[in-house]
Amino acid sequence: MGGLSLAGLGIGTGYLATVDVTGTGARREGDASADLTAWVNITPDNTVTIYVPFVEMGQGTHTGLAQLVCEELGLDISADNVRVTHPHEEMAVYTNWTMFLDERPEHMSGPMHWYAKRFMGSMKLSATGGSTAMVASWSQMRRAGAVARHMLQQAAMQKLGVRSDALVLQHAGFRLADGSAPLSFGDLAQAAASLEPPQDVDLKPPGAFQVIGKPVRRIDTADKITGKARFGIDVRLQDGLFATVRRPSVLGATISSVDDTKARSMRGVRDVIVHQDAVIVIADNTWRAFQAADALDIDDEPPGELLDTAQMIAGLRAGLDGQDLSQQYVSGDPKAAIASAARRLDVEYQTPYLAHATMEPMNCTVLWRQNGSVEAWVPTQSAAMARQAIQSLGANEDVRIKVTYAGGGFGRRAEKDFVTYAAVAARAHAGTPVQLVWSREEDMRHDVFRPASIARIAAGLDKSGALTAVDATLATHSVMASYLARNVDGPAGFGSDRTTLEGLRDMPYDVNNRRIAACEIETAIPIGFWRSVGHSNNAFIVESLMDECAAASGRDPFEFRLAHLGDRHARHKAVLETLRDKAGWRGNGGDGYGRGLALHASFRSIVGAVVDLRVGDDKRIVLEKVTAVIDCGWVVNPLLVEAQVQGGMNFGLTAACFGQIDFAEGRVVQDNFDSYEMLRLDAAPDIEVHLIDSADLPGGVGEPGTPVAAPALVNSLFAATGERVRRLPIATAGYSI
Repeated sequence: MGGLSLAGLGIGTGYLATVDVTGTGARREGDASADLTAWVNITPDNTVTIYVPFVEMGQGTHTGLAQLVCEELGLDISADNVRVTHPHEEMAVYTNWTMFLDERPEHMSGPMHWYAKRFMGSMKLSATGGSTAMVASWSQMRRAGAVARHMLQQAAMQKLGVRSDALVLQHAGFRLADGSAPLSFGDLAQAAASLEPPQDVDLKPPGAFQVIGKPVRRIDTADKITGKARFGIDVRLQDGLFATVRRPSVLGATISSVDDTKARSMRGVRDVIVHQDAVIVIADNTWRAFQAADALDIDDEPPGELLDTAQMIAGLRAGLDGQDLSQQYVSGDPKAAIASAARRLDVEYQTPYLAHATMEPMNCTVLWRQNGSVEAWVPTQSAAMARQAIQSLGANEDVRIKVTYAGGGFGRRAEKDFVTYAAVAARAHAGTPVQLVWSREEDMRHDVFRPASIARIAAGLDKSGALTAVDATLATHSVMASYLARNVDGPAGFGSDRTTLEGLRDMPYDVNNRRIAACEIETAIPIGFWRSVGHSNNAFIVESLMDECAAASGRDPFEFRLAHLGDRHARHKAVLETLRDKAGWRGNGGDGYGRGLALHASFRSIVGAVVDLRVGDDKRIVLEKVTAVIDCGWVVNPLLVEAQVQGGMNFGLTAACFGQIDFAEGRVVQDNFDSYEMLRLDAAPDIEVHLIDSADLPGGVGEPGTPVAAPALVNSLFAATGERVRRLPIATAGYSI
């Protein structure tokens, strides 16, 4: 592993050494506090602030990453004098994806390669996504705490005139071994900040962990329960204005004219601004802005052929028929193996377009000063992306992004559109803060959608029922192509999008003959990152296929999967065997009672799940229980892992049961939760989560619980009813919750 630069926390050279800080070494602050590395600030009253450079949007990032620092500093994270927050805007904190790319190139290629090298690297992009917060911080946050501890210890040694072995570390301080001469970190911080950070420092061995691995309660829970926590939508600045946005109802349409006469005459309305594809209404409160936006008469110019769901699905099918492949990976001779198979299966799976539907709608508050400097309060997954969006509108270099709590993200807050519209409104009213909030309808109609997909698969089984060949072609849209075109001045041709086939190309089952291919169809629909990205489609495809093959061979779904996991996938086997035991598997049911299984690896973690359900004669489903097992490597906080698997599972079940975005004459049909349903408390199952005890390096936990939900659900429906659902959501097959 790499050491530490004199400027602060440096780039490491080993696995996960991805967080980089420049120009933020130890220093005294004007408020008499001291920064010891970029991550730790200590005030004279012994308040220790830990900076976490990933947005807290419900996943527990602020708690889990702070535990890493607290471990090395000997801090009690629940103590009143320990604070955790996002870094202040002057810190050049970013995830060094370039280093990550160079070390583990198998995880990125094509557009991701370009994006990492040209944009994320050069822009020093701090981004929360891809379940990377813990993965990227495991070594570096611990190292930051260890460096701060070393510097404080050196200051204590100088003050007391003793050697290091005479000092005992206690919460936020040191004392002598006999209990005398207690010194708080606050007493030592100023002196420590004048010292040179060490080039190298020892980290605690796992056997000495006292904070890492412990079920620490979330530090943000109390503030969220009492209403003290400030989400983006809670920001209130003195004399501020409020705004909303309205875009053409037809996707991709341009605005030809706007009649804002009625809107401008309404009480409290201050301004109406047309900016490219949007009309922004500014008023003295959000409700009046919403009412005025509804009163606008907008004429738009459609983009040409109007989007329709049936046409879009037909386009995907045409791609499959034409076999104009953008990616193809072949091993063995799948064509010959299928031709000679004792049994052949030909199946087709279909998934719909999906919205993000974050509970906190898109919002941003901006203060654009007369001198061109800007402050923005925003629940964003990328502060650097927000800063770039504002600077592109003419702000000077002094753009400060203050990241708030976010009420869900799921990839939607990695976009810059909601920041851009707020900044345009604030620029027109320089000197006055403006908060722009999207209505739920606008949020849903103008989301960036999870792509639909159709997979056409032929599979061959031998006489013993073993899977010998898979020939799969997936038709969908490229997330990266759409994202880069919308957010970055990307290259015209940037290669393949690995997210398209993730989880399908690298399916863990031993099949000697396989062909995995993709047709990435161009579309005018804005496509974006959605929780678990390509895995959300492909786990459904792979695990449905494995269940169908198990049924065709007359074998138990667990045993069939275990038989096809080779020696290279010991972790998968351990998850599967643990799941079988924890779920008390005794067959997959029948006569209206079903148990369904799914196993999937994503973001360096492996999750297995069993769904127990009952189906009535009217096809009404009762979700009784989900048993899940996860191997995410070293567990920093088991409570956070459990909560994320539960949240990811409910997110995936919601999509599998109800989720579907339709298009009619270029417009999104669904526009609120009455037409885009959520899984409600009274219908949600009990979710029991078991963690594999592992000493492997950490994997992600924010997303891996989502992909297994849909296949486990449809496999349980098959066990209960004998009906195989190959198209999501299950509502299209007449099922209800």
